[in-house]
Amino acid sequence: MRTYVPAVVNPARTIFTDYSAHRGSLASGGMAYFVLLAIAPAAVFIGAVAGALIGPEDARSAIESLLIRVPALGPEFQPSADALLKVMTTASAGAVTVTSIVSLLIAIYAASKAIMALRLALDAAFDFVGVRHGLLGRLRDAVLTLVGLLVVVTLMLVLTLLPRILRAAGITDFHVTTGIGWIDWLVFGVLAWGLVLALYRWVPSRRAPVTWRSPVALAVAIWLLGVSAGVGAYVGFSSTIGAAIAAFGAPMVVLLWLYLSFMGVLIGAEAQMNLIGLRGSESD
Repeated sequence: MRTYVPAVVNPARTIFTDYSAHRGSLASGGMAYFVLLAIAPAAVFIGAVAGALIGPEDARSAIESLLIRVPALGPEFQPSADALLKVMTTASAGAVTVTSIVSLLIAIYAASKAIMALRLALDAAFDFVGVRHGLLGRLRDAVLTLVGLLVVVTLMLVLTLLPRILRAAGITDFHVTTGIGWIDWLVFGVLAWGLVLALYRWVPSRRAPVTWRSPVALAVAIWLLGVSAGVGAYVGFSSTIGAAIAAFGAPMVVLLWLYLSFMGVLIGAEAQMNLIGLRGSESD
């Protein structure tokens, strides 16, 4: 038993030392702030576009399907989800105006800052040194953000049109989720695992040495699931965070969730590099 302790403790110490040296905690906090800053204007734009394309009522139905059916959105996240739903459905009742376009620009700016911070942090974790991030890098971040927003709008269109197509084919009992808790969480976990792999492979300046077989990617996906459940439990039992929510509002829960999620992604990147180093030393 004693021989296994250094084999676990020493790599863990190295991982957290590198995480601290690369200022991972500050990067996680900055990314959480910018993502939170982008959510409201992005909701205004998405609601306006969805309302213009499919109508306010159908847009509201699709938005509810996206937010309410997500298994990670427990009771503690519900006030934030309800507020976001209200913003999106209010915007869907109008047309695409100057306000929604300005909201799009604000969302792109804030979200691209988060992507840039994530790229810099992952470059440091994966030892991609000497990479310059100029105008082309910022343009790439803005394009990624715009593509993400368009994907959300497309998903709303699919969620709205698919039930109609199925009803025309005689299928009336259609739901976005199964309604079975563990299956929905399993699906959510697979999506989280795919998201982690996508972040590691496409966000850094170069493709990171991570494959679908990596145990680190699976561990980070499990971490993201644990954060979703853990934040809810913490909020439910902590009087301190409850007082903070009462003073600053429900976004405090989202900010905490985002911070812990980004922290897990960055620690996972450090762990992946440490794993590569261990395998390299064993092969030597």
